[in-house]
Amino acid sequence: MARKAVVYYPDTRGNTPALAFLLGLPQDDQQKAFAYISYLEEHGESLRRPITEYLGDKLYELRPKQVRILYAFVGKGFAVILHAFRKKTGPVPPAEQRLAQSRLADFVRRYEQGLITVRR
Repeated sequence: MARKAVVYYPDTRGNTPALAFLLGLPQDDQQKAFAYISYLEEHGESLRRPITEYLGDKLYELRPKQVRILYAFVGKGFAVILHAFRKKTGPVPPAEQRLAQSRLADFVRRYEQGLITVRR
Protein backbone atom coordinates (compact mmCIF):
# COMPACT_ATOMS: atom_id res chain seq x y z
CA MET A 1 0.00 0.00 0.00
CA ALA A 2 1.02 3.61 -0.56
CA ARG A 3 0.79 4.86 3.02
CA LYS A 4 0.71 8.66 3.25
CA ALA A 5 1.25 11.08 6.06
CA VAL A 6 -1.76 13.36 6.45
CA VAL A 7 -1.37 16.89 7.80
CA TYR A 8 -3.89 19.64 8.41
CA TYR A 9 -3.44 23.03 6.78
CA PRO A 10 -2.24 25.51 9.43
CA ASP A 11 -3.05 29.17 8.90
CA THR A 12 -0.40 31.79 9.71
CA ARG A 13 -1.51 31.81 13.36
CA GLY A 14 -1.11 28.04 13.67
CA ASN A 15 -4.85 27.31 13.66
CA THR A 16 -6.07 24.28 11.71
CA PRO A 17 -9.54 25.27 10.46
CA ALA A 18 -10.42 21.92 8.87
CA LEU A 19 -9.50 20.01 12.04
CA ALA A 20 -11.45 22.49 14.18
CA PHE A 21 -14.51 21.97 11.96
CA LEU A 22 -14.21 18.18 12.16
CA LEU A 23 -13.84 18.22 15.94
CA GLY A 24 -17.03 20.27 16.16
CA LEU A 25 -19.13 17.69 14.31
CA PRO A 26 -21.60 15.39 16.07
CA GLN A 27 -19.89 12.22 17.29
CA ASP A 28 -21.14 9.88 14.53
CA ASP A 29 -20.19 12.32 11.74
CA GLN A 30 -16.83 12.91 13.39
CA GLN A 31 -16.09 9.19 13.62
CA LYS A 32 -16.98 8.66 9.96
CA ALA A 33 -14.84 11.63 8.86
CA PHE A 34 -11.79 10.42 10.78
CA ALA A 35 -12.30 6.88 9.44
CA TYR A 36 -12.14 8.31 5.90
CA ILE A 37 -8.98 10.23 6.80
CA SER A 38 -7.50 6.93 8.04
CA TYR A 39 -8.37 5.36 4.67
CA LEU A 40 -6.49 8.21 3.01
CA GLU A 41 -3.45 7.54 5.20
CA GLU A 42 -3.56 3.82 4.41
CA HIS A 43 -4.23 4.00 0.67
CA GLY A 44 -2.91 7.39 -0.50
CA GLU A 45 -3.45 8.05 -4.20
CA SER A 46 -4.97 4.61 -4.77
CA LEU A 47 -8.13 5.55 -2.85
CA ARG A 48 -11.19 5.71 -5.16
CA ARG A 49 -14.95 6.34 -5.28
CA PRO A 50 -17.15 6.26 -3.31
CA ILE A 51 -14.70 7.35 -0.60
CA THR A 52 -12.96 10.04 -2.61
CA GLU A 53 -13.43 12.02 -5.80
CA TYR A 54 -10.96 14.07 -7.86
CA LEU A 55 -12.26 17.63 -8.30
CA GLY A 56 -9.53 18.93 -10.60
CA ASP A 57 -6.67 21.39 -10.10
CA LYS A 58 -4.95 19.01 -7.64
CA LEU A 59 -7.98 18.97 -5.31
CA TYR A 60 -9.70 15.84 -4.04
CA GLU A 61 -12.66 15.40 -1.72
CA LEU A 62 -13.30 12.78 0.93
CA ARG A 63 -17.04 12.06 1.05
CA PRO A 64 -18.19 10.85 4.50
CA LYS A 65 -21.95 11.29 4.79
CA GLN A 66 -22.88 14.96 4.24
CA VAL A 67 -19.38 16.21 5.14
CA ARG A 68 -16.81 17.05 2.50
CA ILE A 69 -13.09 17.16 3.27
CA LEU A 70 -10.98 18.81 0.57
CA TYR A 71 -7.34 17.78 0.33
CA ALA A 72 -4.35 17.65 -2.02
CA PHE A 73 -1.18 15.64 -2.31
CA VAL A 74 1.97 17.70 -1.85
CA GLY A 75 5.05 16.07 -3.27
CA LYS A 76 5.22 12.33 -2.92
CA GLY A 77 5.20 12.14 0.82
CA PHE A 78 1.98 13.49 2.22
CA ALA A 79 -1.55 14.79 1.81
CA VAL A 80 -2.72 18.07 3.30
CA ILE A 81 -6.29 18.50 4.50
CA LEU A 82 -7.24 21.99 3.39
CA HIS A 83 -10.91 22.53 4.14
CA ALA A 84 -13.99 20.74 5.50
CA PHE A 85 -17.64 21.68 5.35
CA ARG A 86 -21.19 20.32 5.28
CA LYS A 87 -22.43 19.67 1.78
CA LYS A 88 -26.16 20.06 1.30
CA THR A 89 -26.83 19.27 -2.37
CA GLY A 90 -25.21 19.17 -5.79
CA PRO A 91 -21.52 19.41 -6.60
CA VAL A 92 -18.94 21.03 -4.33
CA PRO A 93 -19.65 24.78 -4.46
CA PRO A 94 -17.04 26.84 -6.35
CA ALA A 95 -16.49 29.07 -3.29
CA GLU A 96 -15.48 26.03 -1.20
CA GLN A 97 -13.07 24.92 -3.95
CA ARG A 98 -11.58 28.42 -4.20
CA LEU A 99 -10.98 28.50 -0.46
CA ALA A 100 -9.21 25.12 -0.63
CA GLN A 101 -7.13 26.28 -3.63
CA SER A 102 -6.12 29.42 -1.77
CA ARG A 103 -5.07 27.40 1.26
CA LEU A 104 -3.15 24.97 -0.96
CA ALA A 105 -1.21 27.82 -2.60
CA ASP A 106 -0.46 29.32 0.82
CA PHE A 107 0.60 25.95 2.22
CA VAL A 108 2.94 25.18 -0.70
CA ARG A 109 4.50 28.66 -0.57
CA ARG A 110 5.18 28.47 3.17
CA TYR A 111 6.31 24.83 2.94
CA GLU A 112 8.81 25.66 0.20
CA GLN A 113 10.09 28.60 2.27
CA GLY A 114 10.63 26.26 5.22
CA LEU A 115 7.97 27.98 7.31
CA ILE A 116 5.94 24.75 7.61
CA THR A 117 7.55 21.45 8.52
CA VAL A 118 5.86 18.09 8.09
CA ARG A 119 6.57 15.02 10.17
CA ARG A 120 6.16 11.82 8.22
